Amino acid sequence: MSEQQQDARFSAEDEIDLSRILYLALDHWYLFALSIFICLSVSYIFVWYSQPAFEMSATVLVEDEASDISQTILDEVGVGGKKRNIENEIAILKSRSLLEQALKTLNINVNYTADLGLRDRVLYTNTPIELKYVLSETAPEIFLFRVSIEEDGQHARLISELENKNGELVEYEQDIVLGEEFTNALGTFTIQKTENFNEMAAGDSAVTFDYALRYRSIEKLATMYMDLLHVEEAREKASILRLRLEDNVAQRGVDILDAILSVYIRNNIEKKNQLASNSLQFIENQLKLTIEDLNKLESEIKAFKISHGVTDVSVEANFFLQQVGTLDRLVSEIDVKLSIINYLEQYISNDQDLKNASPSSLGIADPLLQKLIAQLSELNSERESMLRFTKEDNPLVRSVDTKIAETKNALTNNIASIRSGLTASKEEMLTQLSVVEKKVKTLPKAEYELLALQRQYSIKESLYLLLLEKKSENSILLASTVSDNMVIDKAKSSDEPIAPKKKMIYFAGLFAGLGMPSLYILLLMLMDNRIKHPDDLRQISKIPFLGIIPHNKDGEYIVVRDNNNTAIAESFRSIRTNISFLIRSNELPENVSPKVIQLTSAMGSEGKSFCSINLASSLSLGGGKTIVIGLDLRKPKLAEYFNFSNAVGASSVLAGLCSIEEATLQTGIPNFDVMVGGPIPPNPAELLMSDALADLLVKLEDSYDYIILDTPPIGLVTDSLIISKLAATTIYVVRQNVTNASSLNYINDLYRTRKIRSVALLFNDVKTSRFGYGYGYGYGYGYGNGYYAETTKPTGMQKFLSFFSKS
Repeated sequence: MSEQQQDARFSAEDEIDLSRILYLALDHWYLFALSIFICLSVSYIFVWYSQPAFEMSATVLVEDEASDISQTILDEVGVGGKKRNIENEIAILKSRSLLEQALKTLNINVNYTADLGLRDRVLYTNTPIELKYVLSETAPEIFLFRVSIEEDGQHARLISELENKNGELVEYEQDIVLGEEFTNALGTFTIQKTENFNEMAAGDSAVTFDYALRYRSIEKLATMYMDLLHVEEAREKASILRLRLEDNVAQRGVDILDAILSVYIRNNIEKKNQLASNSLQFIENQLKLTIEDLNKLESEIKAFKISHGVTDVSVEANFFLQQVGTLDRLVSEIDVKLSIINYLEQYISNDQDLKNASPSSLGIADPLLQKLIAQLSELNSERESMLRFTKEDNPLVRSVDTKIAETKNALTNNIASIRSGLTASKEEMLTQLSVVEKKVKTLPKAEYELLALQRQYSIKESLYLLLLEKKSENSILLASTVSDNMVIDKAKSSDEPIAPKKKMIYFAGLFAGLGMPSLYILLLMLMDNRIKHPDDLRQISKIPFLGIIPHNKDGEYIVVRDNNNTAIAESFRSIRTNISFLIRSNELPENVSPKVIQLTSAMGSEGKSFCSINLASSLSLGGGKTIVIGLDLRKPKLAEYFNFSNAVGASSVLAGLCSIEEATLQTGIPNFDVMVGGPIPPNPAELLMSDALADLLVKLEDSYDYIILDTPPIGLVTDSLIISKLAATTIYVVRQNVTNASSLNYINDLYRTRKIRSVALLFNDVKTSRFGYGYGYGYGYGYGNGYYAETTKPTGMQKFLSFFSKS
């Protein structure tokens, strides 16, 4: 065989026959139907049993000013990418501390679940019972109560599930009364009814008395919801964030998301009011001291008037008192401003954040001071944002640190400058005050002393009024402060659950339902090496193909009889025609008769004896006198087919124990005789190798037109190879789903090396597919253009699928 012919052969063998795969799939349609039904049923049960999950979403606008001109330029050209504050706000919104603050505002530590039998239902606002608790110090962060309410609706059975020191789950049972307090190792509890006790929810027909109450601490809740909370930018280059949260109960998820946003906005306002709050506290402390001084001075003035008999001062003294009071009030205002300046200086020296500080609200209307405070706050925010992605030794961070130091230095110098101005103003006021005080000293002693007390009282009163004014201004500032961040869209739940994804699960079920039988068929094709189709024989062997014998549904041994037009009988008739052409084409030696036909196979149970007697019956009904000789001396079977005795047969003739006539039996079918195997000899190979077999065949040639030799399996013993030298042709029987493809290697080798004269393949016991799988019965390949034989008419499905199997 040339190299090109070998390549062509291998290409044909490697070709994927799509029609065969489809035929095989259609032939196993019941596997696909059953698999799809089971997988879709599992998908439906999974969807039905799973708790639905909803997605809640909300959007919030966050303050996002550029840190400096360079950053703004980078943002404009698209290099900066994100503005400085977005990452910080995302981190804040996803922080554990913020989530815990939000969860503390909600009463969701206890998760209520109704046991409806095959599945559970999570309850939220429609829970029929409610757990009140005061936990003990040793109570775990997670525990479970199973409550079974009795029919009277007043008593219940409580099962507590706890983990012991070894981590094992332990149950504790106790009887309780609804609405009454009870205690156990976890603490003090009360399970009371709610207004939903008699109905689970509007429109819900499922009512149960079994509930599961699972407690989780705030820390555990925060851990659980941190994995379910997602914060992302709503759109590119916009300071709008979208918050997404997943939960089994839509309303609970909405409440949690709203609580997160509420705490986030409140914290932002508190941060803006931090300096004002501290200033208000400072003013209140000063007011407290001033009130104490006023009360003390008022008592001293009253006591002085009583002891000296003075009721009031003169007109001149009142005039002096008004002048002194005006100057004292101005000095007090300067002192308050100096105190605030000192407070700001201390705030800066302690590296506290001055974001949104407003010195003008405290009476210091200095534009430069306000500008420096805003600049320092922006630089601190920029530094915090950088440290989230880099270390402190980064050159960019060091550059910002330098700017912060410079701004602090400028701010300190500005405060010193303001202090110097206030100090100069105070000294001027004190000079004017000293002039007035000299005039006051000319008054009478009693009047002068009373005037001194009233002056001190007036000073404290002026300070008190000033502090009240500043307190009122700061209180208004605190009350009117609005967050720079704003909720755009409040939390809203998705209309449909996002999980389980029904379409995807059903698609996966359908895919699995189709995939498992497909995988089975693929493995069947890859691992099952048995001959299943005539194309298998064509691919693995170049031996001529004689024909196909369909499956024998009736179970009879002899299926070819006169006036029998069954498919299997017709197939033997077509094979009879092919054999006549096959014998005529052979060039035989002188010692080999064209009448001798040998049937063999790779192993037992492949139907060679069945084929032998039915081929002989077909030949005899065609007019040729035929005899079948059972030469499988090791395992004779012909006697069983005809209900003959095996006491005398071919072994007896070959051993010279009886004559040919004594061993020849009539079958009852015209022109059809049989010679059974006979007793099993101790040396079957020697008998077959002797000249007795050749002599037997020569003698039978005079009496018969066809001599059919039923021989042993050629793949197991050498008897058939010995006999083949006396046969005009050898028919190698292959049985569907029985003969292994590898067993044909031996006969292929004999055919290729010419160790056997003439060989043809016979495909036996072929079962047709429900969808037309397989070839028509009797179709043969033959030599050259092939031997024509009768075929069944191809079905429409065969015509359609034949398109895919064309080379």
